[in-house]
Amino acid sequence: MVSNSVLAVYNCMSSSNQSDHQTGDLEKPPPCDKNPTKEESSQDYDPHSFGNEHYPSFFWGTAFNMFKSILGTGMLALPFAVKSVGYGVAIVGIFLGGCIYTHAVHLLMEVEYELCKKLKTPNLTFLGIVTNTFEQGPRSVRKFIPVAKFLTYFHYVFDKSITNSIYLITIGGNMQIIINHFCNVDLNIVSAISAIMIVIIPLSLIRNLKFLAPFSTLTSVFCVINVILIVSIPTDYDSSSDLKAIADITKFPDFFGLSLGAFMCTSIVVPLKNNMRYPKTFTSSFGVVNVTLSAVVVLYCIFGCLGYLKYGDSLQGNILSNLPPDSLLTLVVLNLYTFSVCISFILMLFTIFDTIWSNLFVNRKMSHPIMAEYALRMFICITAYCLAVILPDFKIMASLSGVMGTLMEETMPILLHTLMVFQKKKKTARVYLCLLKDLILLSICSFLFFAALIQVIRSIVKFYS
Repeated sequence: MVSNSVLAVYNCMSSSNQSDHQTGDLEKPPPCDKNPTKEESSQDYDPHSFGNEHYPSFFWGTAFNMFKSILGTGMLALPFAVKSVGYGVAIVGIFLGGCIYTHAVHLLMEVEYELCKKLKTPNLTFLGIVTNTFEQGPRSVRKFIPVAKFLTYFHYVFDKSITNSIYLITIGGNMQIIINHFCNVDLNIVSAISAIMIVIIPLSLIRNLKFLAPFSTLTSVFCVINVILIVSIPTDYDSSSDLKAIADITKFPDFFGLSLGAFMCTSIVVPLKNNMRYPKTFTSSFGVVNVTLSAVVVLYCIFGCLGYLKYGDSLQGNILSNLPPDSLLTLVVLNLYTFSVCISFILMLFTIFDTIWSNLFVNRKMSHPIMAEYALRMFICITAYCLAVILPDFKIMASLSGVMGTLMEETMPILLHTLMVFQKKKKTARVYLCLLKDLILLSICSFLFFAALIQVIRSIVKFYS
């Protein structure tokens, strides 16, 4: 699932001597035993030659980690997204969105490669890529370095907190269905979320990530099982008259936010590549990025269309809400998802905690550092709870997560590549074509971002009206 990104960071750092609470550092690149000599020029220095030799990952292991990092609760909104625009438009939209996102990942890796050659370092973190690109860019953009850093921290903290609130809404919704049907109790979503915090808060105080690693693999297996069960549970719905190839095109921004929210994995891309024994295979023609994201696009198209085929216009924002509550398979799916999402919440909390702690508190003198850690974990947990209670709507929160992710997961890599290309001294025809392509993609992503953001704001206003 998306939150498994923190496990990849942990795997990247497992060979180094880190304290229990640390899982990575946004500022510092992972350590490497091989150091380039000062005599090497940037033309001769190849960052791909410095693969991880201590507990490295290889092609299929990296592909599996990336695949399970993408699969998450965002999938549950895909059938509703397909319903919004029609299955024909949705298939084309998911395919094109997947292509743009895949290209954005390649651009990010290309920027990192060029920066590593120039700086003579084996690899960089995401924040290092953003910061160094602006520092190496034109003087007119260097003054925006603080803004770029703020947006990066904002993405890692706020957007991940939204993801955690989505997890709480999913858990609360599952509990609401189970208790309302089997116990004949009228439990609302806010009460269900509040009740689950009794379990979530103690779990959020776990300081060692090693204890959660086995459960992460288990949640990935449960996720695949759930996808199969969801599309196979028999229902009484007759959706044959509801299916449309082209529905309401004006809802495409909403579809864009929901579908892109299911793709987010840029935070895992850099550590996964850094942990490979042969980093060059990560972005090759038949490399990890292309193979994994192609499989994800196919899976999303199938799952979204099958969900729409099954429930038609009766689809709700979370497809779990459409499952027949009296079915034994529904009970299995809801319980498996509840367990998986609980683990995912704790793993995502590690990502948020480490981002804040490693960059703001780790070097400060404290009389009670462990108590400070616990307080920060509690604060992150309560923040996600407040977001979930303030806006307990799965569809709106999933759209908001996708919209916010668009800024850093698609638009930012394209912008960084544009700055890198603009800095080239020799402006050949190929360079100008590349620059034109980047500007076109930047315009498309920016337009979709603002259009989707406006749609989300309208949905929030409608929710409270």
